[in-house]
Amino acid sequence: MQSSHGASPSQLFDPDLPTASAVLVSLSCVATRYAMNPSEDLALLGCSLAQTLNAPEYAESGLITSAARQLLREWRDLLQAHQTFAMQQAVSEFVTPSATLQ
Repeated sequence: MQSSHGASPSQLFDPDLPTASAVLVSLSCVATRYAMNPSEDLALLGCSLAQTLNAPEYAESGLITSAARQLLREWRDLLQAHQTFAMQQAVSEFVTPSATLQ
């Protein structure tokens, strides 16, 4: 829902997704794909859409606002888990097995 005061849209608002429902449908599609094949790219996309849903233009109700905050926290946690795992993998490539046994 865009502001009727003529103010310019916030930086989070996506004109290609004009309503909270449109953002939620997109987020649902990403969540389904993520559930079938988790990846950092999908976690990043989910996080981005959840952040978009937090734009004031989508604050159609308290429920949407609350859900948007919760979804953003959850997608950020998933993204962080992927990034942490990737960092651990990179570190383990530099540590030789013999060095860890000594």
